Amino acid sequence: AITLWAMITACTQNKKEIWIYTSIYQDVIEQMRPTVAALVPDYQVQWFQNGSENVMSRLNAELASGSGSRANLLLTSDPFAYLDLKAAGKLDLYQSPAAALIPANLKDDAFVTIRLPALVIAYNKEVAAVAAKPPTGWKDLTDPRFKDLVSMGSPIESGTQFTGVTVLSKNLGWEYFRKLRANGVLSAGGNSAVITRVESKERPVGIVLLENVLKAKSKGSPLEIVYPSEGAISVPSPIAILKGAQNPEAVRKIYDWFFTETAQKALVTSGMYSPLASIPSPPGGKPWDEVSKSSYPWSPEILAEHAKRREEVKKQFTEILLR
Repeated sequence: AITLWAMITACTQNKKEIWIYTSIYQDVIEQMRPTVAALVPDYQVQWFQNGSENVMSRLNAELASGSGSRANLLLTSDPFAYLDLKAAGKLDLYQSPAAALIPANLKDDAFVTIRLPALVIAYNKEVAAVAAKPPTGWKDLTDPRFKDLVSMGSPIESGTQFTGVTVLSKNLGWEYFRKLRANGVLSAGGNSAVITRVESKERPVGIVLLENVLKAKSKGSPLEIVYPSEGAISVPSPIAILKGAQNPEAVRKIYDWFFTETAQKALVTSGMYSPLASIPSPPGGKPWDEVSKSSYPWSPEILAEHAKRREEVKKQFTEILLR
């Protein structure tokens, strides 16, 4: 006799697949999974989740193989990768009516920002030497009082840290990073590694994403957030459709859903900001109206300008901080 489970399994296996490649956190995906599946009941929605750099490595390897990638939708925190894909003709030029309220400086004809992680400074208030006079901005991290106390992620391993380095190197110059090196800054891993070092007091000060700090604080970690006086660095994190994706109507339905209040609130609860003014700021975070006043002023043109510096940034950073 055919069991109910066998029938369900057979039905699932016969469904066409839609693949979402993303750096969105796994717990947020689990919140979204049932709703997204219900949007396209005739399809099996699959998620490949990893850090932005790892997602792009996998996607680029699949595209280079000649057989194409199975990815239909891409959602990562490496905005420069989207420019590369667009230039290579790999993205569908879809202008979603659902994205109409996204500010013009945060969208392109091939991709649109759906979330804004923000790089800030975190410190462990249980470390007396830091808590007595914490940093107030990026430049403070080169002060001798923070000698061997600061860490950051590697722009070679983390898309958001790469964006931070491009902005800081433009605003403060490479001399800033030479001063960080002289002050003993440790650069390794991604944002999770940074927050672990701050929590453990191995390096009680860190350049890290706001979402990592908020998550740690919600679990009782003795961390404090510093919104740098020179401005927090927001990281435009877009969504795009890979060109040639089968089942375009179903794929576009999911794409459009990411601009709904339900999707945006799920992203915000993970500690990111929304590009939509109607969505409240993340719990525990400063209001976006305050943060955006000094945050880096992104636009498609500025994004393209930074993209041209990509190899230079990686080369300079490696020479200064990783050797």
